[in-house]
Amino acid sequence: MAQYGARVVVPIDLKKKPWEQKHPLHNRWHPDIPAVAEVKEAELFRIEMVDFSGGGITSDFSADDVKHADQSIVSSN
Repeated sequence: MAQYGARVVVPIDLKKKPWEQKHPLHNRWHPDIPAVAEVKEAELFRIEMVDFSGGGITSDFSADDVKHADQSIVSSN
C-alpha cells in the first residue's frame, strides 16, 4: 500500500515513557547528541513528540494542576 503525506521519521508510542521509545528522544540540537534520523533535502517529513512531562500531565489536568505539578515527573533521562 502506498504511503501518503509526510514520512514519519521519529514515531512515538504514547503508551511508553520517553526512555522506552524506539528512538532516543532529546530536547535540543547539539553536535555531541547523535542524530536519530536522516531526511533528504526538500523531503516532507514528520516528527512526533511528547510533552515535557513525558505523559505525566494528561488532558484531565487543569491549568492549576499543571502549575502545581510534581516536578519529579519531568525526567532528565
